[in-house]
Amino acid sequence: MPDWKSEDLAKLPREGEFYLRGSVTTRLENFVDAAFAFAVTLLVISVDSIPDNYDAFIDALLQSPAFVACFFQLIMFWLGHRTWSRRYGLETSRTLWISLLLVAGTLIIVYPLRVMFGAGMGFVSNEFFPSPFAFTYSQIRIVFILYGSGFGFLCALIAGLFWEAWRNADQLALTDRERFATRADVIAWMILTGMGIVAMLIAVIAEDNWIVLSGWIYLLLTVIMPLHSMIEKSAFNKKFGDS
Repeated sequence: MPDWKSEDLAKLPREGEFYLRGSVTTRLENFVDAAFAFAVTLLVISVDSIPDNYDAFIDALLQSPAFVACFFQLIMFWLGHRTWSRRYGLETSRTLWISLLLVAGTLIIVYPLRVMFGAGMGFVSNEFFPSPFAFTYSQIRIVFILYGSGFGFLCALIAGLFWEAWRNADQLALTDRERFATRADVIAWMILTGMGIVAMLIAVIAEDNWIVLSGWIYLLLTVIMPLHSMIEKSAFNKKFGDS
C-alpha cells in the first residue's frame, strides 16, 4: 500500500470530503462487482423459467415487490463496498479477505433474503403478494435467525473495511475531516450490525406470533440511521464549521 503525500492527493478527484484514492478500478473491485451482479440474478422474478401461461405471468409480477426490496438490500452492501473502495483504494491482506467474505456471505444470504421479504410482503398484503410457501412458527424462526445473522455479519464486514481505513489513516494521509467521516461510517455500520444481532436474538427467544417482531424491528432503522446522520453532521459542523 503506497504512502500518500499531500501533493499526490491534490491530483486526485474529490467527492464530498474525500479524495478518491481508489478512483482506478482494481481486479478485486471487479470481482466483487461481478459477484454482486450474480447475486442479483438469483433474485430474478421467475427463477426456474419464463412464465408459460397467464396465471404464472401474474404470479411472477406479484413477486416484484419482494424482488425490489431484496435488490435494494443487496445494493446497500454493494454501495458500502464501492464507497469504501473509491475513497481509500486500500488493498491489504485483511481487506482482501474481508471482501472475499463479503462476497461469500452475500451469495449465501440471497435465498434467506428472498424468502424473508417474500413472506413479509405476503403477511402485510394478506397474501395478495404471495409468500414463497406456507410457514410454521418454527420455520419462520429459522428464516429470521438466518437473515438476522447474515445481515449482521455482512454489516460487520463493511464496518471492518472502514475500520481498516481508519486504522491506516496515517498511511492514507486522511485529512481530519476524512478521519471524522470515516469514524462516523464505522459507527453507522456497527449500528446496522447491532440491529441484525438484536433481530436474531429476538427470533431465538420469542414465542409464537411474537417471532414476527424479529422482522419488524428493522423498521427502527428508518429512525435510528437518520438520527445518527443528524448527530454526526451536527458534530462535524461544530468541529470544522460549514467551510
